[in-house]
Amino acid sequence: MTLDRGQVASLIDDIWMTTLGLPTRPTAESAAGLDEEATLDGLIHIAGDWQGTVAVQVPRRLAATIAVRMLRLGDVAPTLEDMQDALGEIANMTGGNIKALLPGRCVLSLPAVVEGRAYTIRIPSSQTVTRVAFECEGAVALVSVMAAT
Repeated sequence: MTLDRGQVASLIDDIWMTTLGLPTRPTAESAAGLDEEATLDGLIHIAGDWQGTVAVQVPRRLAATIAVRMLRLGDVAPTLEDMQDALGEIANMTGGNIKALLPGRCVLSLPAVVEGRAYTIRIPSSQTVTRVAFECEGAVALVSVMAAT
């Protein structure tokens, strides 16, 4: 099963505009360059009639912007914990909206957030079914939907 990239891009933009007041625009995945800088990945698992994982990967500087906007920090620099909490919530909202597109009954896990540089995340026995790269605030981020096989 694949998800329509246009639908996923629209969900991303709706979530980011509504929650953060930040517009997004789809871009080429090759523009991401996420291997070259510190990133945070928000992961949410979906279980039920459909099983898989949604990952939202953002550069650290965009995670800081998300935290400042979501937590209304103003001029206060966000901590790593602030960035993890905010991205975890964005991953949760993204997963919930994607879950609504899936057939049958499904539930979401609690979000998990990974932070670092030049790391890989592997979800055993899964394959990527949809991947959407998008630009926000001059940074490129990526949402991946992986289905359990």
